[in-house]
Amino acid sequence: MEIPQCWQDVALLERAGVTRVILYGPPGMGKTFAAMGSGPAERLICTEDSTTADVTGMWQPAADGGWRWCDGPAIRAWRRGVRLVVDEVDRASGDVLSLLLAMTDSDESARWIHPHTGEVVRPAHGFSVVMTSNMEHPDELPAALRDRFPIAVAVDAPAPAAVNSLRGDLAQVAMGAGRSPSSRRISLRTLRAFDELSRHCGDVESARIIFADRANDFLDALAIGSTETRAS
Repeated sequence: MEIPQCWQDVALLERAGVTRVILYGPPGMGKTFAAMGSGPAERLICTEDSTTADVTGMWQPAADGGWRWCDGPAIRAWRRGVRLVVDEVDRASGDVLSLLLAMTDSDESARWIHPHTGEVVRPAHGFSVVMTSNMEHPDELPAALRDRFPIAVAVDAPAPAAVNSLRGDLAQVAMGAGRSPSSRRISLRTLRAFDELSRHCGDVESARIIFADRANDFLDALAIGSTETRAS
């Protein structure tokens, strides 16, 4: 299968060692799947209710009845020198966005002081950040945060690795997802759920359960995908 240009660009950036990238575009294209990659990574999922403790860490009850400090995903990524994936960054609260300015600053400038021990933590060699968002344009992010991520890739096609994990006819449906109107787009997560369920109860029953009144439309698309798979 021909690799879409957006994913060729992502692969090029990774080979070039670019350490700050935004992947943005419609949901269900495999942005997180690709951002996590095959190597070690830490993941931060942003919501309106996220707090700074979700980023850097918090005190938690210990087995001995006391309290212990647990690093958050950003500090774990710093210490390990691995990728930090910040999911749905546009949904982050104001406090979290402000903290992300420090967590995603250049490795030379970034530092964090442990609130209990006073330890100064800096990003270890190998640290990188990929942010994902369903927004239409990365300039919707605060200017200071956007400045830390000069490279943003518009993801308008499903991730090839995710598509290849599906059976042939579902893969054909997935490859057409980026060209579908948003109201009719089927996410990779939904196709993977269908793939798994259909192994137990077949395509027709799985389509009824997952797609309800759109089941027949989906089965028609699946039949076309099956024809294209046999022809390829």
